[in-house]
Amino acid sequence: MLRSAQTVSPARTIGYPALLAWLCLTVAGCAPQSASLPPAEALSQLRTGRPLLNCRELCLAEWRQVQPQAAQLDVGARWQDLALLLVRVGYQDDLSLYYLGRAAEGIGARVAAAAYYRQSMELSGTSISCQNLSRLCGDVALPRAASLRVAAIERELARARQPRRSGPAPPGGEPPEMPPEEMAAPMPIPEPMPATATRAAPTPAPTPSSPRPAPTEFIEPPPAPR
Repeated sequence: MLRSAQTVSPARTIGYPALLAWLCLTVAGCAPQSASLPPAEALSQLRTGRPLLNCRELCLAEWRQVQPQAAQLDVGARWQDLALLLVRVGYQDDLSLYYLGRAAEGIGARVAAAAYYRQSMELSGTSISCQNLSRLCGDVALPRAASLRVAAIERELARARQPRRSGPAPPGGEPPEMPPEEMAAPMPIPEPMPATATRAAPTPAPTPSSPRPAPTEFIEPPPAPR
């Protein structure tokens, strides 16, 4: 009799670790696609506002371990280290996106920072928010904190777009620069005064003083009779 064919399971063919990795890759959002980025490339993409965090349940345990470190990097204004930590873990929720916005704003990419803050606001209140999934919100009031940062960035960008106006110099400062057309214009020459205006005024006549009495001539009296 022929031996019946045995059914070979995929797990025995490729092994359990490889099967687990294959299954994980087939599930959307379970593995970070940016974890293998070099630091320079990660920072370059951070400036563009490109989505860099896409891992959720699979990265949850690691995120719970590094979240206190991310909070310390935020307080210490170590923006590049914060960005690289977030990209390496790849965990995505409203808190991690808020931290990513803080890192982008800290390195001067304000437009990208506003994009990450808005992504954080979109995830707040959903099933994958920090309140509902990781239970770690880092003492950050979301989405209000992200909304305040977006408003501040929009004010800064609006001021940067306004043209600068020359105003009076502050006390003790340098005077404002004169426009080139005013510096090149010659100074106006004053017109000569009319001849009538330069004629000297007549000298007033002296006031006559009261006449003095004429001196009286002294006459010697005649000698007295003897």
